[in-house]
Amino acid sequence: MVKPYIVAVFNQKGGISKTTTSTNLAVCLAAFGKSVVVIDLDSQADSTKSLGIDPKTRQGVFDLFINQAPVEDVLKPTPYDGVRVIPSTYNLAGIELKLSELQNSQRTLNAILGANTLDCDYVVIDCPPALGILPINALAAANAVIIPVTATPYANDGLLRTLPSIKYVQEGLNKGLLLQGVLFTIHDRDKTARRISDLIRARLGGTVYRTQIPRDTMVIEAATATLPVCIYAPRSAAALAHLDFTAEFLHRHATIAAKSNELLSLPASREAALDRLLAWRQMVAAATAPPTGVQDRKHQLDRLLYGNRSRFERWHLALVHFFIDNRLGLAILLLVLLASATIVVGAGLEGLRRLWGNG
Repeated sequence: MVKPYIVAVFNQKGGISKTTTSTNLAVCLAAFGKSVVVIDLDSQADSTKSLGIDPKTRQGVFDLFINQAPVEDVLKPTPYDGVRVIPSTYNLAGIELKLSELQNSQRTLNAILGANTLDCDYVVIDCPPALGILPINALAAANAVIIPVTATPYANDGLLRTLPSIKYVQEGLNKGLLLQGVLFTIHDRDKTARRISDLIRARLGGTVYRTQIPRDTMVIEAATATLPVCIYAPRSAAALAHLDFTAEFLHRHATIAAKSNELLSLPASREAALDRLLAWRQMVAAATAPPTGVQDRKHQLDRLLYGNRSRFERWHLALVHFFIDNRLGLAILLLVLLASATIVVGAGLEGLRRLWGNG
């Protein structure tokens, strides 16, 4: 049996869509007819939740690493044919300390995957930010790494910190680790974004994917509904870009495999993959129907912002957000009121002075 191609989605900076990239890559690979296992190494468990698994499930990554649970016991099916998950659970937050006590702890995942047969074409590992033991385990076990990055100055700094970390693993723990590509996410079309993306493309050349994932409000709505955007809104700009990125990823893997005289089965067509995503969307439509109006959207955003907070806490946060959103207008109003008060007080003092003089 051919071993699965293992890809880690990693960047040391947070907030650059690692989870969004991981989950949408997984469902798009399945839409193209491939079988996928997602390993969620982030204690936030967002990939786990996005793929329909409750993080309160009895066993997950922690049990796989620490309790040596069999892979088949922790592997969970998802609503999407061809996609399974080794979930993150809430006790994963304490795993770094536990792993540090183990011998050869940086190769734990590599040993687990080597000793178990995963019947799938691809393994996608969603890594947490920062360079801890879990991301090192992912990179040590992976065939390739994808770096999501946003075209902003701070995100560029994150990329410059991430590349040496990957080189460190390539030189020691995993000499076969390949930088599969750099993917621009949450991409804007302004001059700053273009300048930074051009700089990164000039530096890294063909390593950067041609596809760019645009900034799209549907991604936020999908996160609110705990769904991949490719399932929540398959025809949205972000979803179609993820589909194109997956096709580009598959083409790159086929090129790499051909150099080793390895033949891969052809993926389904883009149209067939989109049809499959639309079918999955219909399957979950009853539970995740998109908002029908402005008020419904407001309720969704309220739940995302405020969760289960009390009415007083919601009122306080709403007041804070109001002042933040309207700070310029409020500053102008305050200056007008201050000027008006100064004029009134000045006029009053002048009137008193004249009365005092006449007296």
